[in-house]
Amino acid sequence: MESLSIQNVISRKDNYNLAIPFVETQQVNPFYKMSVSLLCVDTNEQASQVFKVGSRAKGNNQWENLYSLAKPFLQRLATEAGIQFGPGSGDVVRMDENTWKASAFGAVRLPDGNVRTSNNFKVIDLVTEEKKYRLAYEEKAEKGIGEPKAGKAAAEKYAGEWIDTGEKNGRGYPIQIYVIAEQDRGKYIENSLLDAMTQLRANAPQKAATGAILRVIRDLLGIKGTYTMEELKKPFAVARMSFSPDYNDPMIKQVLLQQAMQSIGNLFGNTQPVVQTISIPKQDCEDDLGIPMGVDEIKTDDRNERAPGERRQQAEPEAEEEDRSMDFRCDKCNEVIPRNVWNYSKEHFDRPLCYKCQKVVKGTERGRR
Repeated sequence: MESLSIQNVISRKDNYNLAIPFVETQQVNPFYKMSVSLLCVDTNEQASQVFKVGSRAKGNNQWENLYSLAKPFLQRLATEAGIQFGPGSGDVVRMDENTWKASAFGAVRLPDGNVRTSNNFKVIDLVTEEKKYRLAYEEKAEKGIGEPKAGKAAAEKYAGEWIDTGEKNGRGYPIQIYVIAEQDRGKYIENSLLDAMTQLRANAPQKAATGAILRVIRDLLGIKGTYTMEELKKPFAVARMSFSPDYNDPMIKQVLLQQAMQSIGNLFGNTQPVVQTISIPKQDCEDDLGIPMGVDEIKTDDRNERAPGERRQQAEPEAEEEDRSMDFRCDKCNEVIPRNVWNYSKEHFDRPLCYKCQKVVKGTERGRR
């Protein structure tokens, strides 16, 4: 089975739908990583990723077509580059009955770590657009309709003739244009203009919003206005900066640990636990060996040791044990600590220390080793 490498995918791109094929990943600094990806544009008319905008002379009476990137592919580029749009991007304002205006704001992080921003807008003026449409349809009616689908649709409605241009398309078929007869040109222009303006009036706000966003994408990525077919066959290389800390870096580990502790503190609070010592009266006695003696045993011994005729004196109530919780303090920060912590620290550190000071002493001893 052939290995699925980037080179093989690109060389056989007709067999794939290229989306996000990463070809290089590099850690720029301990916090950010740069990824470079390749995106190939589908030049097929059915894909609607490019559209023809004109032509230019190559010399020797030869012309080459010029194309521009359409909305679907520009949005793929924006997603791959990590462009972020600000709140309100694409909001539309109606200026008057025939004018719509939309604005957009976007930002992208450059490979050097800086952030580049762009603010742009798009205005749809129905009066101006109608004039543009009229000129375009007048030119098509006089010089011929080059789009095959539009030419076939016009041939069914208006009189005219097909003219061979002497050129061939990518499949080897001859390219023909449909020239409308002079008596039907006015009718073709008005009907086509009516259809185009009806759609434009219905979609003017959406077109203004899309136009503003696409202008921001072109500006941030440096997309040209027109490309030749040879240029479009080359894949687009897109660099993207993303937050990807290097977890092997000791400094990064320390920063992330501090951030995690701070987050926990913000959630639950940073107050120290309150330790309260409760004094419990001693009820049982202990013999010399530390074995507790019950009350019955004490009474028996007392009865045997009392002389005959001696009245048993009522035992005086035992005094309540003095609270010595304030005596157990940290030798370093003078903070009151529980007695068991005091005993543990005396045993292991030869002096009473609280939890925090014990950690500091342990860390110092490790550093010396």
